[in-house]
Amino acid sequence: MQRFLDPALVADNVQSEPLTMAAPASSSLFMSLGNVWRLLSLRTDVDDIITELLGHFSLEKIYAESDKETYQHLVVTLLAQLNSIFLIQRWTLPSENLQVGWYLGFLASWEVTLRSVEFVLQIVSEGRESLWDAQSLRDKYLAEFLLSALRLLTLHPKAPANQRAKDRRERFARIHRSLERIYDSYPGPKSFLLLVCKEITDALRTEPNALQLPPRLRYELPNLASELVNIHQPLLAMTY
Repeated sequence: MQRFLDPALVADNVQSEPLTMAAPASSSLFMSLGNVWRLLSLRTDVDDIITELLGHFSLEKIYAESDKETYQHLVVTLLAQLNSIFLIQRWTLPSENLQVGWYLGFLASWEVTLRSVEFVLQIVSEGRESLWDAQSLRDKYLAEFLLSALRLLTLHPKAPANQRAKDRRERFARIHRSLERIYDSYPGPKSFLLLVCKEITDALRTEPNALQLPPRLRYELPNLASELVNIHQPLLAMTY
């Protein structure tokens, strides 16, 4: 499992610097995501990958909780691993009028994505004693994971068709309450990104479609993977 996503690679490099259009191949962010993509391309069951990561964390957590530093590293690793998956998927979602084309060939289900958010928020909320002094864990890694996952949930092309708007509001309200508990458990100033996460969940619990892209962007915005940035060939090169 550790071989699947190298914790050091992902935790140290994912979102370490912005993706630039001028020279994407030289970006450490681009290279780290390329390596993650290379490993992910060996699998097509992305829901199982996510649940494997959560299960691996649960097993390691039993012994890691006795050492605060080890447990903090374990949580950061999980956040970085999940964020790398959701970040790649968010970047490569096809526009609504693009039924075929080159983009990441597998997509995490809406339900598994949402449950992973619930799982992570519960871990951080209940881990106050071990995570109290790990401010960057909450302000950076947690916030970046939440932003990627929430954006994927709002733009997901395969949201549950049989789920009513009321049901989705209740699910987002549950996430918002969990985030509020984290605010209460860890007093003091919060990062701007974490504040944005709270505003997003507040909007989604009122209207699940509140943050959908405008129609023109949904249908006309080029796919990042195939048109805005030429990542097709560099990513393919990294697979060999």
